[in-house]
Amino acid sequence: MATSMRSIGGNSQSGDGLKRNKELQEKKSISYQQLKRIKNYFDTYKGDFKDSEFILNGGFKMKSWVDMTLNQLRTNIKMSKQNRANAGETNQFISTHEKDDTNVRPSQTHKKTLERHANSLPSMPKINEEINRIKKLINGNWTNWFKSRDWQST
Repeated sequence: MATSMRSIGGNSQSGDGLKRNKELQEKKSISYQQLKRIKNYFDTYKGDFKDSEFILNGGFKMKSWVDMTLNQLRTNIKMSKQNRANAGETNQFISTHEKDDTNVRPSQTHKKTLERHANSLPSMPKINEEINRIKKLINGNWTNWFKSRDWQST
């Protein structure tokens, strides 16, 4: 970073590149998030590669170093997760989270099947009567069911 600062000389005293250059020179280490921001800068940069902003951000050397470092870090994370999955731990590639049931709108709550289709089904008394008989059967009211049936021999 100091090399890119010297290559520009006193030509640029302001700008995005100068701020990042000074910031990186002062720090002993760089965070993963900062690496991702720098990669994004280089990936979306549309200007001239001879501009002071590009050079102050480290130029092609910085771009290749950031790409290599991020690829290494991502590979290490993936291998760690893969090893843990191979060892029998479950859900290594799924982010941990907790379900938040408190933030559900009433319109999104689940309804019983009968409630969902209550308005769409026409009123059919014979079907409803048969359903009620089946319910009684299920509840163990066998004798009343047998009495309610017409057991005429044909």
